[in-house]
Amino acid sequence: MDNAQNTDKRPARLRQWITGELNFMADVNERNSLANMVLAHFFDVDSTRLAMNEPLEFGTGDLDSIRKVIRRLRNNEPIQYILGEADFYGRKFYVDSHVLIPRQETELLVDAIVKENAGGDPVILDIGTGSGCIAVSLKMELKKAPITGLDVSEKALDCAMKNAARHGAGVNWQMANILVDELSPAVFDIVVSNPPYVCDGEKSLMQRNVLDYEPHLALFVPDRDPLIYYRAIAQKGFSALREGGKIYLEINEAFGDEMVKLLENQGFEEVEVWQDLQQKDRIVKGIKRNIKPALLSDLH
Repeated sequence: MDNAQNTDKRPARLRQWITGELNFMADVNERNSLANMVLAHFFDVDSTRLAMNEPLEFGTGDLDSIRKVIRRLRNNEPIQYILGEADFYGRKFYVDSHVLIPRQETELLVDAIVKENAGGDPVILDIGTGSGCIAVSLKMELKKAPITGLDVSEKALDCAMKNAARHGAGVNWQMANILVDELSPAVFDIVVSNPPYVCDGEKSLMQRNVLDYEPHLALFVPDRDPLIYYRAIAQKGFSALREGGKIYLEINEAFGDEMVKLLENQGFEEVEVWQDLQQKDRIVKGIKRNIKPALLSDLH
């Protein structure tokens, strides 16, 4: 593209230039989406302004910055890491290579919790918080709810704290390893988690931008024990929940039935599996019910 002084500064022309530079991508819709994300980021405009196609104000430095983005995209680096932000549940979250990029499936997890607990102030624990997108979103929606975000990675917690500060969300952060550390008993009303659940054997099916850039610690589990995190979360989460407390988990679509059995065996009742927009098993929920009077008599 020519220098900024002689460039057609309308979004449509800039979009055409960017998508042309991304012609190594077969999907035209993906190219247009990436171009719009780049324009919105660098020129602080929304989709309405872009659609109006009014000229933008920019200089040569802006074009150079966009060229750098294009070079990184050519190396399959995710646009969210390049721009340092990702959209999630109506807000922008800071992300870097130490945390997973928030996905649409996880928005369904947040939405389910918000809708089922609207108007309340449940004490919530988010295990494996990563970027903090779940914990911060829940705090913004359930403003009176005390929320704790837990992660084994100090760098992930740094990212989560940045997002809490960005959105003014008062979340408590804690470093811990759910596979090793214990949780305080009967403290929480809700335990939520989106733990690692992609089997090592599925790596060959992953896109290069995910496999090469997103943190494997937050993605993969061994083929020999794919439910390793869920087992620990269910066991320790059951103890950490108050009577009547609920657990919400994002899951691997291949293990819906196994997750129902796992939660039921741990003592959770009314276990349900909900599907995502592609009709794949994606969320499992269980309730820690109050001890029934009949059971109390059995204890004597």
